[in-house]
Amino acid sequence: MPDNALDLAKAKLTFDKLVDQSINIDRTLHQIDQMAQVVKTMAGPSPTTIQKLTAVRRFIYVDGDWNGYRPFQYDMSDPLGKKIVDKLLPTYIETRRGNCVSMPILFIILANRLGVHVTASTAPFHVFAKFVDDRTGKTWNLETTSGALPARDAWVRQNFPMTDLAIKNGVYLKTLTKKETVAIMAEVLLEHDMSEGRWQDVIDTADVILNYYPHSVTAILDHGTAAAMLMDTEFKRKYPTLNDVPAELLPRYILLDNQNHEDFARAEALGWRETDGIMPPSTTP
Repeated sequence: MPDNALDLAKAKLTFDKLVDQSINIDRTLHQIDQMAQVVKTMAGPSPTTIQKLTAVRRFIYVDGDWNGYRPFQYDMSDPLGKKIVDKLLPTYIETRRGNCVSMPILFIILANRLGVHVTASTAPFHVFAKFVDDRTGKTWNLETTSGALPARDAWVRQNFPMTDLAIKNGVYLKTLTKKETVAIMAEVLLEHDMSEGRWQDVIDTADVILNYYPHSVTAILDHGTAAAMLMDTEFKRKYPTLNDVPAELLPRYILLDNQNHEDFARAEALGWRETDGIMPPSTTP
């Protein structure tokens, strides 16, 4: 589909339902439609782009009758979304507790429903929103885990360390297209299949994601890790040494081994490092 035909809410919920079959997509889409209508009313007649953004921010983060006096907040009990269910959009809408996956996605969806150009961007282990002023082409980072307030690139880099090369290559801090934003949404499937040990599914899903967002280091690394896990399952647990592997199976072994090494080399060539997102130890006595 062309970008303007993509429905980000439907895309996110379609992925989420693959994780949790109990999700009712139509019901949640109806909830989102209702939210968007309330935000439009809050923005007032003939609102400017900034007034629309302000209305979205107020609806989500400020308690009032518009959100039933239940503002959406950062989930301090699971801030990184280590529980996959906490990254699902219906969970965020029901509990009003989110993380750096669910929070930017809802903000982006509601802003888009008002015709505001907001998309996703990434830092190591983090997703945030970017507002694009179509008149000037300028962009602003919006930290949706903290009231969708503006955040300079320097602040993001300070809190989520990354290399200059990764930024240059569009791994981090890039203003993603709508398709690339959908690709980021699909990464929850990688995490789900990894947790279930469905290594081939991880590889297949990563291949699709990388067709639309070739610089998704999450997909690249998960692809390589899944290849290594298949090597372990199919060979290392069955054959004590490489010499014990039947000759007819060697091409498969070599394929998986090469894929693992190539994927990690590819990520490093893009600027990814194992230390991405890890704060250096304090040197303060």
